[in-house]
Amino acid sequence: MEHVENRHPKIAIFASINLKGGRTSVRGILDYAHRHGPWRCMLLEGRDSEQAIQPGLLGFDGIIAHNLSRDEAKAVAAANVPVVLIEPWPQQLARGNPLADAPYVKMNSYDVGALAAEYYLDRGYKSFVYVGETLGLYWSADRRAGFVDTLAKRGFGCIVYDTFSARERRSWAAERPRMMRFLKGLEKPTAIFAAMDNRARLVLDACAEAGISVPEEIAVLGVDNDPIICESSVPTLSSIRTGGFRRGQMAASMLDDLMCSRPIRQRTLSIGPLSVVTRESTGYDAMRDPVLARALKFIHANAAEHRIGVADAVAAAGCSRRYAEVHFRRHLGISIHDAIIQTRLERVKALLEQSNLSIGEISERCSFARESHLAVLFRKATGISMREYRRLRREESDD
Repeated sequence: MEHVENRHPKIAIFASINLKGGRTSVRGILDYAHRHGPWRCMLLEGRDSEQAIQPGLLGFDGIIAHNLSRDEAKAVAAANVPVVLIEPWPQQLARGNPLADAPYVKMNSYDVGALAAEYYLDRGYKSFVYVGETLGLYWSADRRAGFVDTLAKRGFGCIVYDTFSARERRSWAAERPRMMRFLKGLEKPTAIFAAMDNRARLVLDACAEAGISVPEEIAVLGVDNDPIICESSVPTLSSIRTGGFRRGQMAASMLDDLMCSRPIRQRTLSIGPLSVVTRESTGYDAMRDPVLARALKFIHANAAEHRIGVADAVAAAGCSRRYAEVHFRRHLGISIHDAIIQTRLERVKALLEQSNLSIGEISERCSFARESHLAVLFRKATGISMREYRRLRREESDD
């Protein structure tokens, strides 16, 4: 048989891409395949309309798989080729499973919860809630544990909302009245961390129906940073980037080593989250200070598109300039002018990532008088140029 290093390997990828996590991981696998291959990749999603694939009959050189049934795991193991698991469920790693000893790459969901807690603690919150997904899945429990444990280490408790009736698990219409009552009864302000973006969006829906202001009364943070969900929510949803692209790359790298009979340094990799993407649902670090909240709300609504100044923000706050500046320095550690510039720069970043506008057009849209001035501010804030930022973020766009 021709050695796999001397031809194009044929790879099977068993993964669903209907959710953000699966899509990002597959993109990471394909990125590695393009840069180190080419590989002949076949994506198998397991949809009802999809033809059944028998790995042993199609001459695959390697397999990357996520969440296989026991029968599927038997078929993959019987193919007798290198296998790497990505995001394996606990039952896949249990003794007796045909792929229990396969190397794997997974998300560290505990660290996701810990990051969410640190994010809210840094913003001064003292009341916290965890909203789990409805099926009691292991990763939701891990995120809850990371969130609760990290808060406890800092002396704070956490209310956990993650028990559901059979009817509630099937229907949001059945759960929403209870969610609304729950949210109304919370101390305000409260910081809510939801297990995933879909759950966070439902929290926002319940807040809207209950007349609860977000983020002034309740802040909401999700997981996965799915732009379809986060950017279409009202208000837009803050979320955690979990690094799925990187996990896909690492899984492909492990498989490459196995196919080429190279030793792999680690057979199990647990990769933590990347960062929090702040949007409107947590965007005002001022819930404990009405003056600050009014000023920041005005800045976030107007700074990116209008040439507002410090005097405009002070007028919106309804106080003296000195009083407003003292509150900004005390609670945020920055001046009012800095807050305006930061807001404009966040809009610049969003347009660099999400549009094909030229840098000159972005500068004009974000109320910078000169492109050169924006370039200096951007490099000072990020350490890189706008063009480099656009390139890097688009490479990671699905994380």
